[in-house]
Amino acid sequence: MEKNKLTSDTLCKLIQTRTVEKKALRYVESQIVSAALYYTGTPDCNFFTLDEWPDEICSAKKAYVTLNTIMGYNSSEHDRFIEGKKQIPEFFTPGGIKKIIELFILLYAHAVENRETAASFKTVKMSRQNEITEGTSIIKPLTSTTKLSEKEIMELGYGNKNNLAICKYTFHEGVVYFDMEDLGSEYLKPEEAEVLLLPGNRLYTTYCGTSPEFRGSDGNYAHIYEVHVFAPYFELTSEPQEYLENIVFNNSTLEVIKNYFEELNNFKVDFPSVPECYIVWKKAFQQLVFRELSKLL
Repeated sequence: MEKNKLTSDTLCKLIQTRTVEKKALRYVESQIVSAALYYTGTPDCNFFTLDEWPDEICSAKKAYVTLNTIMGYNSSEHDRFIEGKKQIPEFFTPGGIKKIIELFILLYAHAVENRETAASFKTVKMSRQNEITEGTSIIKPLTSTTKLSEKEIMELGYGNKNNLAICKYTFHEGVVYFDMEDLGSEYLKPEEAEVLLLPGNRLYTTYCGTSPEFRGSDGNYAHIYEVHVFAPYFELTSEPQEYLENIVFNNSTLEVIKNYFEELNNFKVDFPSVPECYIVWKKAFQQLVFRELSKLL
């Protein structure tokens, strides 16, 4: 096995058996911790390691910007460009994309193994209105919510969004989530009390009006939504696995995407045109991720 390489099949076997060697289990657990720290912006340099990856990747404090962009909706790139959120173009190599998929697998493995009947468990998130679908929907990008109050979130600066929406989540049985407080002393941002809602969870969202108490960065009142979260369901397409992999790990395509993400970091010019190959790549990438995560349910 390659250093720091963990296939989904191996992971499934490790988390489902009671006879596996403790050393192997400790390896998986340490990688889960490192993956969680990396996603939340406190990398320990044990997931993306300095001897194998460029510093722009290894020590990234906001890698979640790019991870959420490629797992996100059609407007994700534009939203982060308008808000001046820096992307990490260096991710876009076959090895980098494989490692990102591994990160999602590790987070999901912990969440699936540790989910409980979560009736009445509640969190809050500051979102953009265009990321919200009223009625029934399914989570695609990882969603960072928190146990904090709306006022505490605003004081930390996480309400600095145009078209601000405040989402109040209520969890139901079987929800897949990663409570960062599970990491104990390894969690380096305990003041944020983050709970990651992971892909596949089903949402039922209701609009509740505006709040005169909170405003977004554009000065407009925040919109309030009640969101009920239910157990995951993945919509898997019929394309052959090899077809998707040929798109996602294509060197030429990834080079074009890398150049596009470099352009997304130039906030002094107009929003760059989206390459057609990126639109196709993003759909194929998300489908690969969903297929891997569905194996763990």
